[in-house]
Amino acid sequence: MKFNKLNVYLLVVVLLLTVMLLTDRKFLPAKNPLPQFSPSNTDLIGTVMSLIKTDYLEEPNPVRITEGAYRGLVNSLDPLSAYLDKDLATRFLNRKEPARNTGLVIFKKYGLFPMVIAVAENSPAAAAGLKVGDNISAINDRSTMTLSLLETRLLLEAEPGVNGQQPVRLRVVRGSETLELEVNRDFSWKDSLNLKGGPSGLVILHPTSIYEGLTREVSRTLAARLKTRPAPKAAVLDLRDCWRGDYEEARKLINLFVREQEAGYLESRNQKQPLSCPKQPAFPQLRLFVWVNQATCGPAEVIAGVLKDLKRAQTIGLETPGLAGLQESYPLSDGSLVVLTTAVFSLKSGTRLWDNSLPLDARISYSEKMDKSYQDKTLNLLASKK
Repeated sequence: MKFNKLNVYLLVVVLLLTVMLLTDRKFLPAKNPLPQFSPSNTDLIGTVMSLIKTDYLEEPNPVRITEGAYRGLVNSLDPLSAYLDKDLATRFLNRKEPARNTGLVIFKKYGLFPMVIAVAENSPAAAAGLKVGDNISAINDRSTMTLSLLETRLLLEAEPGVNGQQPVRLRVVRGSETLELEVNRDFSWKDSLNLKGGPSGLVILHPTSIYEGLTREVSRTLAARLKTRPAPKAAVLDLRDCWRGDYEEARKLINLFVREQEAGYLESRNQKQPLSCPKQPAFPQLRLFVWVNQATCGPAEVIAGVLKDLKRAQTIGLETPGLAGLQESYPLSDGSLVVLTTAVFSLKSGTRLWDNSLPLDARISYSEKMDKSYQDKTLNLLASKK
């Protein structure tokens, strides 16, 4: 049913634009010196198409225009919705995890250049000198302005076959500079839990993603550390640069620290699905902090947001992008694909983690010594009452 409705909707839009482009001059009169702009959406579309037909420097390609209409219609909805043409749809449906890539983490909104929000250590992107805050204006000479976030990610991944081994060419805007860089695509993301050194009294756990089995590893690691003497005064979940993951694993991890029947909701158009954490938590009394940044996305945002919302943890860091949502894919008859956001996550308090940062107890300004800033803020909060 969803497939049929979506195809009908998109078909109507494309047919409207195509008919208006190709119809006779009774509907699109040639060379009006001063077109009359109307407040009606239909009339405005007609006026624009008339200008393209009569005044553009060459005869427009209807197929290209209608594909652009598809892309603009879907990509403008939100950062995670996307229209993929036949080639990218095939790559998306056949991709294997972990896909080889540059080591860049990207955020993009419609009509803006993709921005680098994290660079993996020891990755080709790091070796090429890419930095957080860089904007990518072109990938292999293709402008990124109208691309979706998903299209951008796919173009940064290695393609199937021999040619996919070749470096990707990036045009990077950094302040007033424009850089031309070639970056290899042979990096793979690894799922792991790292125990990081920190100030006395803190145990710092940094997962690279919210992967299946993470909750067991966190539980085992914390239980072992709490048996040491002196025992840690608090634990830190370091979710910085944690942009991949699984929502079910996020739920399990939350339940390690708090028990709550309705800890939040996945909201779709017609229903609310509660996030339930019914089990007795393993660490109900452990003082807890969560570190986040601009690359804390999706399931990691849910973990931090719920623990903060239920007053079980304090959150420290930079604003997050607000990408806690679910997407579904809808194949179209021509081989292209539409990816739509079908549900978004809301905290029990009602705050949506969609296009909004999760609430923060302590904000940090971006600097070269981020680890020290996070540790100092954490120790200050630890010294005060919860």
